[in-house]
Amino acid sequence: MQVLLIRDVLDNQLIDATGQNAGKVDGIVLELRAGEPPRVRFVEVGPVTLARRLNRRFGDWFARLDARLGSGRGASVRIPISRITLDEPSLRIDLVAASTPIMALEKWLRRTIVSRIPWS
Repeated sequence: MQVLLIRDVLDNQLIDATGQNAGKVDGIVLELRAGEPPRVRFVEVGPVTLARRLNRRFGDWFARLDARLGSGRGASVRIPISRITLDEPSLRIDLVAASTPIMALEKWLRRTIVSRIPWS
């Protein structure tokens, strides 16, 4: 089965082991090998990678800001490609997103901002 990285992986929805949305694939990490074609090692998920896709300096600034919001923050989450299966039109991971830092920004926004909005 042929998988086209840009069409089939990048920016596609991730579904975790419980069937919940786990964000979208924001980046792809390749391993370069001498004399052999590159190999896909990880997909990256998180706003830091997305910001770096827009502009490297903006991504670095966002990473420093995100790091202030809690321990383990300020970096993208890397998911090994071996834990991902293509389940068109989305990608399925064999992890539970709630137990990983994948949804850390969403949790922080919900806890510190959305919960303070009346009737939310």
